Amino acid sequence: MALLAGRAETRGTHASLVKDVFVTSKIQPTLPQITIPPSIGTPENVTTTIVDTSALPHERTNLNKEIRKSNVILLVYSDHYSYERVALFWMPHFRSLGVNVPVVLCANKSDQNSSTSTDQVVEDEMLPVMSEFKEIDSCIRTSAREHHNINEVFFLCQKAVTDPIAPLFDSKDSSLKPACVSALQRIFYLSDRDQDGYLSDKEILDFQIKCFGKPLSELDLSNIKSSIQRHLPESVTDQGITQTGFIHLNKLFAEKGRHETIWLILRTFHYTDSLSLQSSFLTPKFEVPANSSAELSPAGYRFFVDLFLLHDKDNDGGLSPTELSTLFAPTPGLPHQWQENDFPSCTVRNDAGYITLQGWLAQWSMTTFTSHRTTLAYLAYLGFDSSPSSPSSSSTTTSTLKALTTTKPRKRPARSHRRRTSPVSRNVLQAFILGAPHS
Repeated sequence: MALLAGRAETRGTHASLVKDVFVTSKIQPTLPQITIPPSIGTPENVTTTIVDTSALPHERTNLNKEIRKSNVILLVYSDHYSYERVALFWMPHFRSLGVNVPVVLCANKSDQNSSTSTDQVVEDEMLPVMSEFKEIDSCIRTSAREHHNINEVFFLCQKAVTDPIAPLFDSKDSSLKPACVSALQRIFYLSDRDQDGYLSDKEILDFQIKCFGKPLSELDLSNIKSSIQRHLPESVTDQGITQTGFIHLNKLFAEKGRHETIWLILRTFHYTDSLSLQSSFLTPKFEVPANSSAELSPAGYRFFVDLFLLHDKDNDGGLSPTELSTLFAPTPGLPHQWQENDFPSCTVRNDAGYITLQGWLAQWSMTTFTSHRTTLAYLAYLGFDSSPSSPSSSSTTTSTLKALTTTKPRKRPARSHRRRTSPVSRNVLQAFILGAPHS
């Protein structure tokens, strides 16, 4: 729900959206609620309800109620008096109510001050207020009479909710926030398929298809590299774009108001609005029938084999602590169960004490048998995806399930029957060792 706040004289913006023409007749102080259907507006196909309000003293209770219900506030001013009220009344009032919603600041009636450029209005009026009140998500200049930026102002309101800038970018420091940087670093890691520290042209094109569902022209790719090189020349080489360059590119998106592009990238890689990975992606539903157990499927074993070979940079047949640290970079670290069992001393190692491929696969086989949820989570962290070059869809949310399988249920023979040996179809067996400690 978008809340329209400001003086009664600014109601032309609301009325112009409804009528699609400038309303010359007298407009009532508070206009009726209207709804913008999903077919009009953002790609997310959201329904937007616009609620008009009044700041008159006898309407204050209703104003406060609507403010608390809103998802975004459109704060409109049109002259010096209403501009002063933004910082002296409206913003402090929103804070006093304890609401934490984005505010879009709108300077209406630009036709009455055509001698002043929009850039000058933004610099002289809007930026000082935005620097004082971080709740203000964006600003825009409109004219109801000329129907200038009327549709755009409500699009900004929608975007402030569906693609908020606050979790991504700190406008005061002009930098991406740490949680956003961390998510983008993981995305770079997963997109760098050969783990050479660069996004090659091929990897960038795959990334483009995965996130945006359409190819990238050579000209567009060249423009992307040029925009990075203007600020960070060393971040673009013949090998490709570095992680620093990739992070800077997203910073440019934020600075130019294209934060919906960043959100599309983040959501493709299953991030939520709070910049955490979706729980349904980390732990999809996977039922293990009674008397059965979970095991890695051939696709799961193949993934962990490829992961081992990719990170064994010196080809010595073992993963050193440095190589392990790089491998687990996009995860929270070693699984807790591994740490409890003193990994890697609990599995097969080479003479240098490094885990071998046999030990690596055995470790994941054991983890899947004892805690398949842990394996599913780490498959997600590490980038298991059945179709890495395909656009994100609901089917990829549970693609990690393809890495697991369940065994046939064990059949317990009746007491009166003689036990007969039968072929074992399981890859992992659980054995209990009994005896005195250190025996």
